[in-house]
Amino acid sequence: MTHTDRRVLVVDDTRAHRYVMATWLRGAGFDVVEAATGAEALDLVDPSTDAVVLDVNLPDLTGTEVCHRIKADESTAHVPVLHVSATSVDAAARTAGLEGGADAYLPEPLDRDEFLATVGALCRTHDAQRGAGRTARRLEALADALAPLHQARTQELVADLVAQGACSVLGRAAVAMVVVDPQTVVRAVCAGEDSPLVRGRGSVPVLPPGPVSSATFGPDQVPEHWQPLLARAGVPRSTWWTVWLRDAEGALVGGLAIQADDAEQGPSAEEREVADRFTEAITVALANLRTFAEEHRIAVALQRRLLPSGLAVRGGLEVAARYDASDARLDVGGDFYDAFDLPDGRVAVVIGDVQGHSLRAATVMAEVRIMLRAYLREGHEAARALDLLNASLEQDHPELATVCVCVIDPSDGTVEMTDAGHLPPVVVRADGSVTAEKSPARLLGLASPDERPARRDRLGPGDLLVLVTDGLVERRDRTLRDGMRELVGAAATLAGLAPEEACARLVDAFDDAAREDDVAVVAVRLGAPQP
Repeated sequence: MTHTDRRVLVVDDTRAHRYVMATWLRGAGFDVVEAATGAEALDLVDPSTDAVVLDVNLPDLTGTEVCHRIKADESTAHVPVLHVSATSVDAAARTAGLEGGADAYLPEPLDRDEFLATVGALCRTHDAQRGAGRTARRLEALADALAPLHQARTQELVADLVAQGACSVLGRAAVAMVVVDPQTVVRAVCAGEDSPLVRGRGSVPVLPPGPVSSATFGPDQVPEHWQPLLARAGVPRSTWWTVWLRDAEGALVGGLAIQADDAEQGPSAEEREVADRFTEAITVALANLRTFAEEHRIAVALQRRLLPSGLAVRGGLEVAARYDASDARLDVGGDFYDAFDLPDGRVAVVIGDVQGHSLRAATVMAEVRIMLRAYLREGHEAARALDLLNASLEQDHPELATVCVCVIDPSDGTVEMTDAGHLPPVVVRADGSVTAEKSPARLLGLASPDERPARRDRLGPGDLLVLVTDGLVERRDRTLRDGMRELVGAAATLAGLAPEEACARLVDAFDDAAREDDVAVVAVRLGAPQP
């Protein structure tokens, strides 16, 4: 395909990078204009520009600022911007770039085919945006439909969004298909903009009839896997124009079928363009999903390696913990817990949370956990150990942290609870009654002239001591006080449970879509005395 009528502005202060991208584009037939600074780019971009390839980091203006100015100018607001970067490549940077106005974002090193395909797709979008009012409205609806795809976190949601989006933009019934793995395919049917989705799951995808990427199924040729879904959706017998998509290795990853008026005529060029945009979006969304899943796996694995591998302690104490990473985040959190023997025969159980979500927060968390363990094993009382830790944080780190230390005497169940700005421990009695009393104390990382009083309690047979981080109960739509009330209510159902089961029950009770943070839960029960 040639693109000689399409003008692309390439902006990058590194001559070698600019040369490579410009060479690729010229080889594909694009008319290329080059700029080395943000100021040059703003001078060169005009309404005839079909796309801007814009480095995020420039010597005079940030790529984000250049993008903002392009989009703020009414004459160039429609020009698509593709951010590229060799340094700002994490999920947060990509999200910020897209939210800042960019139409696409590619990390370097670039893949030539993906780069050219992305620029081509942006130019096609630009062509359509310069069309008639109906096309403009359709593209606006298309952008609204495509945006959520890049944030989809499951294959099922990708199928839902594609079916709904294609139906909304084209005004036609749509069937979306996503191949999850060789044995699983998910489908979604949307019959109309206000119609409920009909979903299905199977083990065999609908395959194209031969080595083609698109085909038309007449009313009597509708694949049998679609028929029950279409019937449930109330879609009458129809002709379906279908397009399939494959990954770089040639494996089938998904497809989209659009209801057509005529088997001979098929969809219009504009409708084919919209379908192409959706299949491109499916490819990007599924690639994002694979990236997200891998990065999330690595983050969780790193988090777990920074936590203790076991919580075995002496004296007949049963200790269990549960750590759940938020599905909404890729980065590593600062939640931690610990349980270990002390030289005087008692046992320390600790829970805490270092401010922030980043590798730095995780390393500070590991440092806090290890230092606290060392101070307590040196023989310092909990309040003194927290003061020493606080002084170290004040001197060496800007992060703040909350910590709760419970020192338990297994011989009689006596518990001393000392806290530094953390949620209060919860004691669940065998009869189902719950106690959650907080001793006010400033969090770590700030000057704290006040003493840290220890609250004392006693665990009897069957009693549970439960400690949690605020990610369990904190939500945007309620106060922390409300969350604590819910925690006390949920804790009352834990009476009689073993610690491991209690942790699982509590995490499940607060597992909802509004949860945005990691969660750590520790439960302790006094068992039979050990020799």
